[in-house]
Amino acid sequence: MGERDDIRAGGHRRYARDTLEFSRVANLSDGLFAIALTVLVLTLDPSEVSLDRLGGALLDQPGELIAFALSFAVIANFWWIHHRFLANLAAVEPGLMILNLALLGAVALIPFPTSLLGRDPTVRGSVVPYLTVLSVVAILHLLLLTRAERVDAWRRPMPPGLFPWLLAGWGASTMVTVLGLAISFVVPVVGLVMLLLTWPVEALVAWRAPPSYREWG
Repeated sequence: MGERDDIRAGGHRRYARDTLEFSRVANLSDGLFAIALTVLVLTLDPSEVSLDRLGGALLDQPGELIAFALSFAVIANFWWIHHRFLANLAAVEPGLMILNLALLGAVALIPFPTSLLGRDPTVRGSVVPYLTVLSVVAILHLLLLTRAERVDAWRRPMPPGLFPWLLAGWGASTMVTVLGLAISFVVPVVGLVMLLLTWPVEALVAWRAPPSYREWG
């Protein structure tokens, strides 16, 4: 069966990566990530900035600017993970498409808790919703990874023993985010700061993993 053909496996339709359906999934995903990144700027309120002093934007909205920068980095990192995930897929099927839509819905929601975080990044009312949404996105990435492995949707055979490393890398950063969420109910600032540990934790796993991890993870 050619790559351009729709593939039926286990009673489910699969769409190869050179089909229109696969392209629509990829384009929708990239478009929504781009929109989420752009909408973040709406969390800044220029009407609150004093124009009669130099650096008014930095002095009048420090919380909003920090929340914007943090969320921009977080969404960009989620996009990079998602981009590399799609790059390794040979096809999509209904299960992957449903999980992907759920993930995109959570990503689209990030600007809202970002606006709450900008108002006061030290209280539970802003930190808990923010980390909750990020935890959902991270967990859905893990579910996408496990679903792709389950239905064998990869473009090429995965090296033996690599999948547990992928689970460890993606799972480690997810666990740090979820742990930060739990801590934020007690000490919001500490829970939020823990978010910064997701990158070094995943980098540590990548350092210990086989070289092929960098191509797949």
